[in-house]
Amino acid sequence: MATRHRRQWISRSVVAGLGLLGPLAAGFADTIDDYLAREMALRKIPGLGLAVARDGEVVRMSSYGLANVETATPVTAESIFAIASLDKQITATALVKAAELGALQLDDPVSQWVDIQLPDATLRQLVSHLSGLPDDTVPSVEGRYFTDYTTEHLLAQAQRLVPVAPPARRFLYSDTGLLLAQLATEKATEATWWEFVRRYLFAPAGMTSPLSMTPAVVLPHRVSAYTLDSAGALLRDRRLDTDFGPLYSDLGMTTADFARFLAAQDGERVLSRAGVVTLTTPSRLADGSAAGEIFQWSRYGLGVGLDDLLGEPVTLHSGHSGVGFVRFPVRRLSIVVFTNLEHAAGSDPVGLAIGVAGLLEPALALAKLGPLAPAAEATFVQRLRLDYENFLSGRADLGRYAPGIALPVWEGAPGLAGRLPRLGALQAFEVLRDSPLDGERTLLCRARHAAGTIYWRISLDRRGERITRAVWWHV
Repeated sequence: MATRHRRQWISRSVVAGLGLLGPLAAGFADTIDDYLAREMALRKIPGLGLAVARDGEVVRMSSYGLANVETATPVTAESIFAIASLDKQITATALVKAAELGALQLDDPVSQWVDIQLPDATLRQLVSHLSGLPDDTVPSVEGRYFTDYTTEHLLAQAQRLVPVAPPARRFLYSDTGLLLAQLATEKATEATWWEFVRRYLFAPAGMTSPLSMTPAVVLPHRVSAYTLDSAGALLRDRRLDTDFGPLYSDLGMTTADFARFLAAQDGERVLSRAGVVTLTTPSRLADGSAAGEIFQWSRYGLGVGLDDLLGEPVTLHSGHSGVGFVRFPVRRLSIVVFTNLEHAAGSDPVGLAIGVAGLLEPALALAKLGPLAPAAEATFVQRLRLDYENFLSGRADLGRYAPGIALPVWEGAPGLAGRLPRLGALQAFEVLRDSPLDGERTLLCRARHAAGTIYWRISLDRRGERITRAVWWHV
């Protein structure tokens, strides 16, 4: 498949920011290169792969920085990244494909296909995080984990779990549900999960690199994983050293292959159009309200986050290992950003993908938006700034939030708060956009810090008194 750009580019600023020495490969730099090089240096990202797909084709692949800092090995087009939670979209797609083939139905009881007692929980709820299961997939002893597990170990752990809520009563992000969905797919299709996805997902999408990131196996082009300590020094991310068995161990692939997976949604190479709609329709709680969270998306479909960016629908997701994507279905445009710095350490690849989208499509450029700050609303803007600062501190004023999202705010605020030491002091806060979303007044704000920019978007209830939705993007 032809590409417009295939470059390997090691940013001198990134290398210097990590205290490393390395060559700057020959080649030209464009605005996307400049943007990513600057943000990699600020966020201390060792290496990054970018892939852009448009109209069903991968049209750009770019590589930056180091896949392995210790050996000074650069990221290339062949680099294999651990995709972590991006596999949720693949697991959900496999489940929907099995339903299209007539092997199962999405609303089948979980217990019909998996040896587990989950009264009233359905397969659909496993991949929409509505099963009520806690996110406690891996057994431990006194808080300490083993280096090797089998699928049987993980299933036994799931069988011991006590649901936190009845099905469809609470959105609760849970890897356990995705593991059970994989087991159900195996049972219903009478094939191993890997056999099924290779035949029905990867091959039709033109993907050749996907594999299991088994820690003990020597894998050519494996990208090393990193995180940062409290002082911002680079460390190896040891989470990827554990073998969780053939299903739960991280799925690995090239950046371009994941872009091919997303691009396959432009046609009917993997799922029918109705199947794609099933994946990307907001899940609903028992009371009919949309299920979602306080993060880089506010709604959730099947294995994928859902939101709106400047009036356009967007699907998006990130993964622990520092990988993420955004997809604009109306534009048939997908941007995939894989890094090797842990997401929680501040790599925030979804924000980087949004930044790239703005450079490709001016209508999506958040950086080009000017402030809306009429003097008459100065007090209101100050109130929004205080809400942001409280959330950023990890001590959100829960009284400012609607009851339905107060708990997710309490749970989600520390995720952004952990970035504060590297973002630096808040230098400016602006309201950029004031427009309705789902019938509610919605404000898009920009918080300029000394070493980064956060876009903070909230919705207010009809009385304008409480926050009903909150999203943040580190762009």
